[in-house]
Amino acid sequence: MRNTIKTVAAAAMLAFATPAMAGGVTVAEDGDSKLKLEALLYLNSYSQKADTITAAGTTTTKTAGLAVDRAYFTAKYFFNEDWMMRITLDAGNDQSLAGKKQNVFLKAAYVEGKLLGDAAVLRVGQSHTPWIDYEQGLWKHRYASQVMTDRYKFDDSFDLGLGLKGTLADGMIKYFITETNGSGYANARRTARIDLNARIGIYPVEGLTLDFQFRDGNRGTRTSVTKGIKTTLMQAMVSYGTSDFRIGGNYIANKDKANGATTVSIHHGGAVSSGYNFNTLVAGDQVKSNAYGLWAWAKLPANFGVFGRFENMNNKLNGGVTKEKMTRFMGGIEYTEIKGVRFALVADSNKLTNRGGVTANSRKDIRFGLYSEVKL
Repeated sequence: MRNTIKTVAAAAMLAFATPAMAGGVTVAEDGDSKLKLEALLYLNSYSQKADTITAAGTTTTKTAGLAVDRAYFTAKYFFNEDWMMRITLDAGNDQSLAGKKQNVFLKAAYVEGKLLGDAAVLRVGQSHTPWIDYEQGLWKHRYASQVMTDRYKFDDSFDLGLGLKGTLADGMIKYFITETNGSGYANARRTARIDLNARIGIYPVEGLTLDFQFRDGNRGTRTSVTKGIKTTLMQAMVSYGTSDFRIGGNYIANKDKANGATTVSIHHGGAVSSGYNFNTLVAGDQVKSNAYGLWAWAKLPANFGVFGRFENMNNKLNGGVTKEKMTRFMGGIEYTEIKGVRFALVADSNKLTNRGGVTANSRKDIRFGLYSEVKL
């Protein structure tokens, strides 16, 4: 094992000199243990037109060019068939930085082990939350679009804490339950209250998935001096498909309530223009969000494919006195060049009306371009 550790750096360099293969590459082995490296790039080039409309008029912003939307590097070490650890670094563009805008940060750092075989698997550290990564596995086009729970910030894709997941009844039932800090990986810190986040999936027949999520907590807003925002999320999803196609639908119900004096803002309201619609809650105020989405993808002959999403969300602000509405259409035509490299022509239209509960305020965002995923 000592010799293996000494050669990891050289082996990693050799790994990246080999052709890209989906699923990563094993760079070192010693008996039952092995080290595996993975890399994932989202390289997207598109033009964007964003209109911000108020009573004073319309402000239009146009941009074009290539964006490295995500760049992940992952190292997994398998101690044996039952225990493993993972570290993932994530690079993205952060315009709030004073100097260089490219930022590298920790996405995942956890250890996982089987306590009762596949029926009970323990995770400890900074890990996936139960829903987002799972739905992305069904959607299969994260490089072109996030899933709703992630895109509209109802949940974080990774958080700090511990979780228990497993498979029961010969694969007919799967679960993943976590207790986390609630602040998410981007703002990783200890908090005054632990959040519950859970998913249960039922698979009655081959190809059919029925999944339910429940999330309850303060999302890192509670401190020793303020009760923060209490968040309750419920989601249901059904999908059906094979290795050649899948169609699905989601329904989300979320409530954010300020239990005490706070200046914390929530982010729900549609990922349009330069950012999300921020709503600052005062004591006793609340926002209720109801959203649904339909999505599908299919493989076509000659390495082509198609995919698309429709999303609709309604937010009730200030205890339901004012409302805002978001609608989105997106679709693409995909081509797989080789295993691990695929491209897609994508059109994406997003509109938010009654922004902040003001009738005259709205935002429109239209994007068109070439999106790509490169996976090692």
